[in-house]
Amino acid sequence: MKNKYIILLGALPLMAAHGCIKEDSTSNATYQKQYLQLWIDTYHPGVSQNNDGLYILEDIPGKGATIEWGENDEYVYADVTIRTLDGTISSSTDIQIARQLGTYDKKNGVYYGPRFYKIGEGSSYAGVDALYHGMKLGGTRTAVIPSWMITTSRYNTQQEYLNNLSSNSAHLIYTVTPRMQCEDPSMVELDSLKKYVNAHYGDLPSVSYKDDEAANGTFYFLSDISDVEKDDTSGEPLKRTSTATATLNYTGRLLNGQVFDTTIEKVAKDAGIYNSGKTYSPVSITFAEKWSEISLGGSTGLIDGFKGALSQMNYQGEKAVALFTSTHGYGESGDSQTGKIPGYSPLIFELELVTVSDFQ
Repeated sequence: MKNKYIILLGALPLMAAHGCIKEDSTSNATYQKQYLQLWIDTYHPGVSQNNDGLYILEDIPGKGATIEWGENDEYVYADVTIRTLDGTISSSTDIQIARQLGTYDKKNGVYYGPRFYKIGEGSSYAGVDALYHGMKLGGTRTAVIPSWMITTSRYNTQQEYLNNLSSNSAHLIYTVTPRMQCEDPSMVELDSLKKYVNAHYGDLPSVSYKDDEAANGTFYFLSDISDVEKDDTSGEPLKRTSTATATLNYTGRLLNGQVFDTTIEKVAKDAGIYNSGKTYSPVSITFAEKWSEISLGGSTGLIDGFKGALSQMNYQGEKAVALFTSTHGYGESGDSQTGKIPGYSPLIFELELVTVSDFQ
């Protein structure tokens, strides 16, 4: 925070010069170019524009493979922080920065850490692709991306970028630390899930809850019925009907163990996401003949993996764990509304049917 205020205070004389530049400018592009050069000369004298059109402010080399562009879509798994020239942070995946800014939100289970970003024309800014150019995985680079390179289009020269400058573009400072590069994040998460299952559940086979889909390694389910209620006469477990109502306790986690939601107060407190305004108790669910029509609190708007897991559960007192890839969860975008689940995230749900109202 201290550095931010130094930048802001130091910007005062620059703002005065800013007005002079604007008055003499013949175009927005000329103004943007002159203003950025003045900012660089004032706060980072000696830094010049590189061949990719960026101003590199800091470059810590990594020890991993060099990032390369191929013919196919590419993704980087990276930590990213974005600032404006006055030092204001518009977004960051860095947990330490969130803590420094006072925006850290562990209570609501918000995820902090690297995530997948699609790069290439039409997907990322030209300046962002240029920023990763030549970096080695594990390194950290900070650079000013000029406003004319804040575009998903691609041109051959800096002048062409200037000629096509959008009027609402602004110069941005990016700090990136790439951890991985891949063509298909879904294959990465598939491998991560398989390794997790092998480490914690041995050779547990994948299954499918969809009639038209065979098991493909994206969904795992393990049930424990040792504590289920038995019929007094037959001694057999009491099994729900297809349309029974029930109460359910659940806990949702990322593969790293972070809890993003739970109905159990102790779990919430242990995970640091306890909310005194929330009631922690089993939730009501209604089963259906089709897995897709299972509802929670009257809503069927649940992720497929959650409903699919419930469709595999039959007994009062049954406990189960379901593990699945984002194809059954929040997909490539993640849960953008809450920030709890990044894109391409496998999920783990621990489930317990506390009561069942209708047995067969």
